[in-house]
Formats: sequence, C-alpha cells, structure tokens
Amino acid sequence: MGYVKGISFVLLWYIGIIWSVIYIYAPFFIILPFSRKLYRKATDIILSCWEMYPVSLLQLMMGCRICLSGDEIDPAESAIIIMNHRNRLDWFFLWAALLHGCRSPAHRCNVRWIPGIGWGLQMAGFLFLHRNWKKDKEFLKRALDYFKELGENYLILIFPEGNHLFDATKKKSNAFARKTGLPGYDYVLHPRTTGFTFLVQQMQKNSRLDAVYDLTIAYPKTLPINELDILSGKVPEEVHFNISRYAGDTLPRDEQGIKTWCEERWAEKEASLKKFYSERNPDRRRLSPKVRFARPLNAMFLAVVSWTAVTVFTTYLTFYTTWGFYYTCFSISGFLLVSYFTYGIQNFELDLFYKYDYHNESK
Repeated sequence: MGYVKGISFVLLWYIGIIWSVIYIYAPFFIILPFSRKLYRKATDIILSCWEMYPVSLLQLMMGCRICLSGDEIDPAESAIIIMNHRNRLDWFFLWAALLHGCRSPAHRCNVRWIPGIGWGLQMAGFLFLHRNWKKDKEFLKRALDYFKELGENYLILIFPEGNHLFDATKKKSNAFARKTGLPGYDYVLHPRTTGFTFLVQQMQKNSRLDAVYDLTIAYPKTLPINELDILSGKVPEEVHFNISRYAGDTLPRDEQGIKTWCEERWAEKEASLKKFYSERNPDRRRLSPKVRFARPLNAMFLAVVSWTAVTVFTTYLTFYTTWGFYYTCFSISGFLLVSYFTYGIQNFELDLFYKYDYHNESK
C-alpha cells in the first residue's frame, strides 16, 4: 500500500504540475512583453492557488501532520527565510509551513530543470542560481533591484548550509570546523554565509529588508531523504517547524557582523535539534513547548477536488483533441528551448525590464 499511495501521490502532483503550467500558466506569458507588473501579479496569484494542491495531497492523502511553533510569517513583508537543510525535500514541506504558518497564503524556493515544475517556477520568478558566485551575485542584484522597482514584496528562501545533511557533508563540514577552530556539529552543517550576507546587505541598501525568518525543520519519526522515498510511500508522519522572526533593523550592517549573526543562529539550531532528538519517545519530540498542530483547511478539500478535475480535463484535451495535442507540443517545445538555451524565463523577464522599463524610468 505504501508504494500505491506514494506513486499515486507523485503522479497526481506531477501530472497536475505539467498540465497546470501548460494550460493555465503558459497563456499569461503573452502579457510579459507588455506589462511586467501585471504578469508578475497574475503568475503570483496562480502559484498561490496551485501550491495548496500538493500541500492538500500531502496532508489529506498521505496523512502528514505539520507542527508549528514560534512566530507567524507575514507575506506582506519583504524578507529572507533561512532554514537548516535536513534532506532534499525540505523545500516541499516548507510549502505546507508557508500555507499554515503565514497570516495569509504566500510564497517565492533548485528544480529549474525539471519539466513542468521547473517551467512554472521560472514564470513565478523563483531565483535559480548557477553555484558560481560571480554570476549569482550579479543575478541576485538584478532580481532584487527589479522587485524594488516594481514595488513587489517577496520572500527569499536560502539554505545557508549549501547542501543537505548526510554522512559525507557532515564529515566535510566538521573538517572545516576543526581547521577554523569552530565546534563540530551533529544535527546541522556549518553555514556558508557569503550569499546570505550579500542578500541582507543588498536588501538593506534597497530599504527592503523588513525581517529575517529563521526556520528550524525536524522530523521526529520517518525521515525521507529523496524523491524515491516519496514514491515508495515513505512520507513523514510529522514535520516540525520552529519559526523565529528577527526585524530587519535589528540585523548588523557590516559583513562580519552579519556572518557572526548567521553562525549564532546555527549554533542555536544545533542545540535545539540535539535536545529534540535526545527525547527517546518520538511522540514527545517538540522544538518548542508551544506547538500548533496545523489542521487541514476546508479549502484544501476544494483544492484536491478542483485541481484533480483540472488535471483530468486537461489530460483529456491533450490526448483526445487535435488542438490540445498540438498546443501542448508547442508549449513544451517553447519551454524546452527557453530553459536550455537561455537561463530561463525569469532571466528573460529581467532582461525585458532593464531594456525597456528601467531605461525609460531613468530618463
């Protein structure tokens, strides 16, 4: 039954992504050359609606419970989210935390190359990085300045550890710690602070840093490591998030101060997670004494029914109508060309802005 549920969950989610991107997202691409602001608002609304679907499947179909403690996330703020990286799927479970831990639905998390989800996230303005700091620094600056000029609020997720926690990365991280006189960690990796420091300083410079949200994620029982675990039905019974909000004006402004601030948060995570996992009874593990168990929302039942219906209907259009088949082939070809011969739709969006809007405004 685990494999049946796991495969059904992944198929519903993934097929739903592909057809939603092709039939709902793609038509809005024609707006982009004419109005960046309208395009951004339209794609953000679609993403917020769609993201409820995989979260609803996760909770209603797979029985995963989301446990929250600490502060709420305000999506009306421009903020940075930092989080420890326990496995390759943390970003997916974060969607559930954002749904239940925000004052209202929100979001902006690398899956760029995956057909379907990668295309949709390109259109949604997700910031995909090269893992080359020279290129990434320039791209991040352009993107942050772009959102500032549009007057858009945004949440940027960054995993300062740079990789998820497993034996090889832990060994490498602690080897670095020994060389630099830092303590060894068992439950987190030492953070790489270059990207985080740049984001903080650039957003401070733009007067757009309202807050930094520090999230600690933990899995008290089942721990999936990668996508194959989900296919086999290995979904965590619970995922715990502790959220701490730090006002933007309380962060240091100098590079060393920001670096030290981030390292202090990771030392706190290590202590918190050590205490969490030292509890022998998984049912009693808590990141905080005050835990909010996120109950399924009524809208989640509607999301499952409506988005599954959309998936079935668009599947029918694709394989049983001529225009649907050719439209799908045309859309997929377009996404593939843009994704593999440029650095994605999000870069094309920035290029249009800096060539036309920004140039005209500067005049």
